[in-house]
Amino acid sequence: MSEAPETWPLTPPDSSDPQIKDVSSVITAIHVIATERAALAHLEHIYQTDARAQADLTRAVDRIAASVRDGGKLVVCGVGKSGKVGRKIEATMNSLGVYSAFLHPTEALHGDLGLVRPVSSVQRAFVRSFGPRRVSTNCFQNDTMLLISFSGRSPELLALLPHLPQTVSVIALTSHIHPESCPLLALHAPLGMGILLPAPIHEDEENSFGVSAPTSSTTVALSLGDALAIATARKLHTATGKSPAEVFRGFHPGGAIGAATAGNMLPTPSSGMSTRTYDSPASSVSLMWEDINNAPPIPPFSLQSPPTQRLIPESMIVPLQAIPTVSPSATSSSEVRLLDILLAAIQNPNAKSWVFLSPSEIILPQRVRSLLSPGGDMDMRVSDVAAHNPSTPLTVPRSNWLLVSDTTPLPEVRYVLSELRKETNPVTVIGVVKDLANPDSCIGVIDAEELWGE
Repeated sequence: MSEAPETWPLTPPDSSDPQIKDVSSVITAIHVIATERAALAHLEHIYQTDARAQADLTRAVDRIAASVRDGGKLVVCGVGKSGKVGRKIEATMNSLGVYSAFLHPTEALHGDLGLVRPVSSVQRAFVRSFGPRRVSTNCFQNDTMLLISFSGRSPELLALLPHLPQTVSVIALTSHIHPESCPLLALHAPLGMGILLPAPIHEDEENSFGVSAPTSSTTVALSLGDALAIATARKLHTATGKSPAEVFRGFHPGGAIGAATAGNMLPTPSSGMSTRTYDSPASSVSLMWEDINNAPPIPPFSLQSPPTQRLIPESMIVPLQAIPTVSPSATSSSEVRLLDILLAAIQNPNAKSWVFLSPSEIILPQRVRSLLSPGGDMDMRVSDVAAHNPSTPLTVPRSNWLLVSDTTPLPEVRYVLSELRKETNPVTVIGVVKDLANPDSCIGVIDAEELWGE
């Protein structure tokens, strides 16, 4: 896609200089600096010559500016070194008046996902009526996500994708050149809500330095993040009549920057700040009494059926027609890889991580989730999985499912499971059928472990 960047010759230090006691260290340092400079030149060349990269950068700037302008924010996600780059991008965005927050993907799965602003009921109605493809993204006042991962398939970020609203734009800053090959965009790109910001490096870091530590890749990601922040600030503040420099000074009253600009700009209250009186000065989320009095009444609750009458909850049954059958991706060989299984689960959130390997073999959600473990080889072929871990089968054949009628009381199902647990190979998949005499009447499946928590 792009030509190799110009290389610069290294000029070693003068070894005759008595002040330089370790010439090799200086040579190594110069080599690192020169290599990272070449990586930045490669990135510059891409955004100077590639029309797709230019268009997606423009889309990313417009999307972030629209989110902040409409009361939303940019939510930055990343793990490891990419996460540290993300925190710096978040800080730069905030200092330029682009409201941003950092979200650790693992913490997001344990409650912090509430940081991402949901769409309103009116926006949901638009999506139901017209679909995300036909509705302009500028009409959504929700947040925008920036996912940072050089590989584009960090397990922690992939695990987060099914839980993000489909109306939230996802910007992926990765080494991928084409959005079709980036797993982080597998769920949102087909809906028109995914944007790729390519940030590749000109050569592999292990080839450059003999170690695969993130160096050139993080330099490139940080540079592109700074470019995104400055461009967004200019786009966002043009309508307000303020320059990014004025906004930046306003957010730096302390330190050397504040001292240099003291007296030039006094902070003023935000014009959008609420002046309403709350019932508790110590709480920023308390409601006025009039709001409480006007609130709708709490709906009455209903008692559950007696335990002996309770059936399997329909919400636990995953319909068979919602479960995808995995197939090899266009970028891989003819054999299914673990990454193909993972992408099939991500692209079909209604299946709740169930995946068919074939019409007669199903993969449990817990096995799919195990593919997200850091350090796992997601390029491994399914045919090689059994050889690497023979004690834990990847799939469960239909012949090993426990078939139960949809009218079977829940306590009875649990009793049967408890008896089968005593066997060498306990049941893991429950098939719910309309007619026990007809296995083809199966309407859905349940993970046997989930029934014990119900």
